[in-house]
Amino acid sequence: MRKVLHVGPCDTPGGMATVMRTLAEFPPEGWEADLLASHAPGGLWAKWRAYRRARKELIRRCASSDERPDIVHIHTAADWSWRRKERLICIAQHYDVSTVVHFHSGRFHDWLEYGGPKRKTSVRTVLEKENVVGVVLSKQWVEILNPIIGELMYVLNPVKMPVFDDEVIRKNKQMLILGRDDPVKGHDFATEVAHTLNKTLGNVSLVMTGKEREYTPYIQAKGWLTEKEKQQLLRESSILLLPSLFEGQPMVVLEALAHGLPVLASGQLHSMPSSVHLISRTIPDWVKFLESFFDSSPSQQTAVLPDEHKIDHVAEHWGRVYIQLLTS
Repeated sequence: MRKVLHVGPCDTPGGMATVMRTLAEFPPEGWEADLLASHAPGGLWAKWRAYRRARKELIRRCASSDERPDIVHIHTAADWSWRRKERLICIAQHYDVSTVVHFHSGRFHDWLEYGGPKRKTSVRTVLEKENVVGVVLSKQWVEILNPIIGELMYVLNPVKMPVFDDEVIRKNKQMLILGRDDPVKGHDFATEVAHTLNKTLGNVSLVMTGKEREYTPYIQAKGWLTEKEKQQLLRESSILLLPSLFEGQPMVVLEALAHGLPVLASGQLHSMPSSVHLISRTIPDWVKFLESFFDSSPSQQTAVLPDEHKIDHVAEHWGRVYIQLLTS
């Protein structure tokens, strides 16, 4: 069987790790997949050690007659993530291993613009190598990045559909926000929405991950959750909030839709499934929408994941990308 090696932050909490683990668990037909962690949670020393281990292991595998991958699949964000991955791409290229460069960042275009012509040329030069292909998360990202760094392909993020034996019983007026403690994720915005709704509707609750400090009785800060705890929240909540300033193609949205959970997201975000409610990111607009949503019938408070994001469709798409890369 052909081999693909996924290289990136597979051991670090977040959407990119979820994508990596899903793709490794469900490779295209005729392929086997493995993971190589290039990042670790913690301080700079932990991150540097993880990168050095990944670099050493990538060299070993690419030089091995038995373990040499047919494709090295690099998962990258912007800034220092790209700087580290660029060095790993060079290793794969040194050993003449075909390479996928998979861009996950929702601000890669901003990072390129900030760096000016020199940065754009540097990234474009990497992608123009004969056995390298750049892949983004949607057609919209192709349209944004193609003029800057050259011809790209796109493959949507995958979701493994959950299977449960018992019936879902959702709590009334429970909002959910899943994400790390970062200003771009909009936790403070969501708390303001919750405060306002409790003045107008009452009995509205908000559950957040990432943050851990104490809030009001109707706002719970859970910190980081286990996968089982996250699934339980996706099953019992009324709606997922995504008030982010930018995103690539957030896995939390796709996982929510796979659980039948509706999603309300910031209107400026790209690459959202059509079933996601996109609203201008202002407190009055979100409050108005949520007041109407909580007053609607149960049949209107459900959502469906598009088939194009289901893992069998996505794995098949990646199979076509890999074969095209190997035969081009």
